[in-house]
Amino acid sequence: MAGLTITEKEHWKERIARRIGKKIEALCVQDPNFMERIQRQAHTRALESLGLAQLQAELDAIEKEEEALKKRKEQTENVMLARVQGVPIEEVDRGYQCYGGQHPEVTKALKRRRSVHEDELLAEQAGVGQQILKLRKDREELLDTVWLATSGKQIRDLWVKVSELLGEEPSTLQRDALAIAPSE
Repeated sequence: MAGLTITEKEHWKERIARRIGKKIEALCVQDPNFMERIQRQAHTRALESLGLAQLQAELDAIEKEEEALKKRKEQTENVMLARVQGVPIEEVDRGYQCYGGQHPEVTKALKRRRSVHEDELLAEQAGVGQQILKLRKDREELLDTVWLATSGKQIRDLWVKVSELLGEEPSTLQRDALAIAPSE
């Protein structure tokens, strides 16, 4: 049997990843708000574990105050514009947008930590949560799995030894790939 080309391996990686993605979607349909709840809880845990929960509450309060001030400012500007233009206030359309937000470093740290806590929360959920976590891991390691399934004995042996060295267990798909007879 001839080995697969890189393009073919990429094709199969993408095809299998789509199938795993569809299975994750099917699991999420069982409880439509499941992932949203997990993501919200992960965000809360990320804030708490980084020691940012109280600071975030303070920022939220400041943002509410800023929003109220922004509305007052816009209303005042609209009244001024309406007077200058000689039109009723209802006809004024400013159509501008304000940009802002957290510092990029805080956003990155929260995103990384939220991801860790999301995985923890999924692991705590028997059934659907743990299935999603397992499927995500298989999807993330899919390219390695495809290469393992189509590689020779030396690469497979090396993979097993590296996994042992790192104290990692192969995923179910990787174990199955290692069980396939090596390509010649």
